[in-house]
Amino acid sequence: MTGPQPAVPAAEVSAVLAWAARLSAAPRAGAAETAAYLTAKASVLERIAAERERGGWSAQDAAAARDAAARARAAADTAALAAAAGVTSLED
Repeated sequence: MTGPQPAVPAAEVSAVLAWAARLSAAPRAGAAETAAYLTAKASVLERIAAERERGGWSAQDAAAARDAAARARAAADTAALAAAAGVTSLED
């Protein structure tokens, strides 16, 4: 018998972290890849925030998780707009 599954499996978190490491090692990643990474990161953080709210974490911890998720989503949306506009690099 297994317990409840986390909202975000550890393997998925590891995959997003590995993606971040790859992008850091190749700082000239294209806008489309950066947008895809930021979207995946935002999704993970949003699900972690929701899990914290459901799981009885303190209001402060849940709010911090929601804030991190919102900032990640804003970055992802900005990167996606840049990629859609044909920007090839998100430097500066």
